[in-house]
Parts: sequence; C-alpha cells; structure tokens
Amino acid sequence: MKFFMVLSALGLQLFSSLAQAQDVYKGSSFNEVMNVIQDVGFAPKSEIEKEEFAVYTENFLPQYPVRASSVFAGGSDGLKRDAIRTINERFDYYDRIEKKLHPNGVCVSGEWVIKKNTAFTGMLASNAKGLFVGRISVAMEDTTADEQRGFGFAGKLFPTMDPNAVVKTGNFFTIDVLMGTVLEHALDAKTTNEPETGFKLSLIGLGLRIASALKAGDENPGFRPLTQIASVNLDPKTAVVQPHWIRLAANGNLKRNNETDFRNEIIQALNDNKELKYFIEVSDTTKDRNATTGWTRIGEINLNKAMMTYGCDRRLHFAHPKLN
Repeated sequence: MKFFMVLSALGLQLFSSLAQAQDVYKGSSFNEVMNVIQDVGFAPKSEIEKEEFAVYTENFLPQYPVRASSVFAGGSDGLKRDAIRTINERFDYYDRIEKKLHPNGVCVSGEWVIKKNTAFTGMLASNAKGLFVGRISVAMEDTTADEQRGFGFAGKLFPTMDPNAVVKTGNFFTIDVLMGTVLEHALDAKTTNEPETGFKLSLIGLGLRIASALKAGDENPGFRPLTQIASVNLDPKTAVVQPHWIRLAANGNLKRNNETDFRNEIIQALNDNKELKYFIEVSDTTKDRNATTGWTRIGEINLNKAMMTYGCDRRLHFAHPKLN
C-alpha cells in the first residue's frame, strides 16, 4: 500500500498561466498574498475562470471533483511535469492553478509563534514569530462528516510581523490519513508531515496511477521535511537544524459546531471562538499522530481569519519542500 503515500503531496498544483511569469522568485508580502486570497482586484478573463469564479461570488459551496478524468486530463505527462514544477518553483501564487488532489479547501491566516527554547533554526528557532497563511483541505473530493476524509493543513510562513514587507516565505505540508478517516469535526484532526496511509478500496486504481506520476517530482513524496521553514532568513553558510516530524492539533477547548462540510465548520468555528489555536509539536522519535509521548510542544498558530474564495482554491501556491 506504500504507493498511497504519494498523496501527501497535499494538493498537487497544476497551472495554466503564471502570475509572476518565469521570473526568479523574489518573495511576497503578507498583504500581497492576502489580496490574492481575498480576490482583491481580480477579474476573470477566460471562460473557465468566469465559470469558476461565479460559484464563489454567488455564495455556492464549490465542489471540485477528483477522478481519473480530472487528475489525468491531458494525460500522465502533464501530471509529471507539474509534479516537478511544484517541487522546484517557489512562487506564492499564480494566475490560475488547479489543485488536482486537494481542490476543495478553506484558507486561514494569523500568526506563527514559537514559545519554547529550541535548538532549531529559521521559523522553528527560539522565539521565532511571523505572519501566517494556511489552507485546510481534504484529499480527493469528500468534504462532509459522513464521508471518509483525509485532512490536510498546508502553511506559508512570513518571517516578519510587517504585513507589507516583501520576504521569501517558507512552506510546510501536513495531513492526518492519506486515504481518509471518519471524523465528526475537522478540528479533531491531528496532522503530520509523514502521515498514515490508510485504506480505501475505491481509490486503489487511481492511487497507482498518481503514484507513478508524482514520483517524477520526488522519489519519496510521502514525507515532507521542514527544510523550508527551518531555513527562512538563514545565512546560506549557517547549518539548517530541524526536527524530523511536526504535528499540528487544534486546541481541544475550542467550541465545536455541527456544520457537516469542513469548510463551513472552520469558518463557523472561527466566528464562535474569535480565534483558532493550533499547537505546534515536534519529534525526532515518533511520527504517530496519536502518540501521547515523544512529542514536544514548542509553539502555536493563532488564526484570526478564515476564507473560502477563488484565490484560495485556484491561485494560492505552496511550494513543496523536497527531501535532499
């Protein structure tokens, strides 16, 4: 079943046109990325953009399919090319991309804070603090509580508290169970950067095809190292020090709600709680998301905004860290 682990690529992102062309990545400001997510000044041009954008402006809940016909539209070579692109390109957004494996999501923003003394570098170092943009999504197309959902939490860290400062961001990817699990609440999911595989009979054939394509970008896409966030703002001559695993879990004291779709749940939870707190835990001894020992809490992500937008689903990009 090892081939299922490739799905931790967390929303392999295909593109039609680049927002920043083929320029060398120079970074972005928090406000710049937030404007993209919030569709500020966005005007759809193509017919597909107009059709997709109308779903959000008319307040419908988008439901992007994840099937062989959508994942492999244009053939396997296209998926391979884009697997290589998402590993090697650092751009924070594009004009339009299609997240083939995690197309349905909700974006969140707030602050990343490391509160404990650590031996790590970058945004995992002692007292590190910065602005944060994230996307909570599900693998494949199942979005409601009565379905088997694989929850993903991707993050983009800005090593600054100045929302207008242009900086090079660091990205991470976590997920709970690749093939999904039955959870009543998205807030109960614990995600790691090397998730469990799980099992879903209906996805075996599709999983095999995806596995073959994704390995063109990375031989071990089931594990996403923390290199990007541990090297943010680091002198190239300084050694990068990072833990092997990270685990994110929402504060258990948060008020839950009965929204069945995870996107509505996250938005309603933020309205009810005013802030969503996720604990940042790290380990060099275990990758078990449910383990009660072996994990050390070093900080938290404090979220103050949640958005379900075109920019979140069709423009925002998280560059995949690669195991060197």
